[in-house]
Amino acid sequence: MHDAHLVAEAAFVRQVIAPYKTLAELRAAPLWPELERRVRAVLGAPRRHAPAALPPPSPNPSRIKAVHWNIEHGNWYEQVESALLRREELSDTDLHLFNEIDFGMARAANRDVTADLARALNRYAVWAPLFIETTPGRDEDPRMAAGQANQESLFGLAILSRWPIGEVRLVELPSPEDVQFDLERMLGRHVALIATIERPGAPFVAVSVHLEVHRTRTRRAAQMRALTQALGEERRPVLLAGDFNSHTFDRGLWHAPLAGAIALLLTPGGALEQRLLRPDRGINREFVFDELRDAGFEWERFGDRKPTLDLRFERLDEVRAIPAPLRDLTRAALRWAERRGRMRLDWFAGRGWRDGRGYTVAGLDGPGLASDHAPIVAEFE
Repeated sequence: MHDAHLVAEAAFVRQVIAPYKTLAELRAAPLWPELERRVRAVLGAPRRHAPAALPPPSPNPSRIKAVHWNIEHGNWYEQVESALLRREELSDTDLHLFNEIDFGMARAANRDVTADLARALNRYAVWAPLFIETTPGRDEDPRMAAGQANQESLFGLAILSRWPIGEVRLVELPSPEDVQFDLERMLGRHVALIATIERPGAPFVAVSVHLEVHRTRTRRAAQMRALTQALGEERRPVLLAGDFNSHTFDRGLWHAPLAGAIALLLTPGGALEQRLLRPDRGINREFVFDELRDAGFEWERFGDRKPTLDLRFERLDEVRAIPAPLRDLTRAALRWAERRGRMRLDWFAGRGWRDGRGYTVAGLDGPGLASDHAPIVAEFE
């Protein structure tokens, strides 16, 4: 069932913003205060789902098995659901943390993807919106939408749990809202979704976060700092997962496209692999990990060093901006560099756990598969 109020609000937003090319123009308009109030009301309201029957007890009460997955909106929903139910590495999971999970977007068949997954997996769930989307999306999204209109038009984060979900809160993160609006026509901001998981006798805190991709390492670190500060007084164990967009490049600067191209084309293979799969180390490291370390989090034991996303140049604005004749001349070099661009973007981190391990699940990511990202699994003792 669709939410008639949210469908109407999305239609209102699309109509109101249509004449404005930039967020700065929109914020200067007399209608902005009312629009901002209504958008904040939509984006500030998490949605909960309860299972039809009590989930079965954990097969291993001494540990928590968690899956994090950026599911690319749920565009290939059937493949996602099938993998979560049937792949041995992903089945019988206590906790699921999802990034890029849609509610009422035509590219994902206008599903409430969180509700459908909660029903299929028989789990408690909470979902939080990040943005109101006013277009079908980008890349393959218009093709997946097949001419259908968006309904609720929302894009967000979700947590699914074997155990009941208690207190839920959203932490707003400093976001490149102008970039999201001016380039992608999305109105909103990044948040972290924080939920208390009422595990019997041993409650803990779960966090799902998706850091920004369009700007610098310093900007992503500022987002993580806002999150860790919000968790500063938390004394229960914390399980944090997300797509950190830890690609190690500083985008949004005038020289960024050239610097990125030079790195991908000229860095020796072993050194490039170290940079992209170990972005927590070295001169090009992502400062996100410094923030985590300073806040008492660890991540090394909860993951391997396998890639979770393969670079696709056709999705990069910097490559789209290259004149077509020049793109044609450099196509072979770009394809070679693309094959070298295998990145570790998705991570688990934890604080207050005795032990743990983690691994990446292969075979589910890539064109025509369940998502452009690979899922990752971690066990927390």
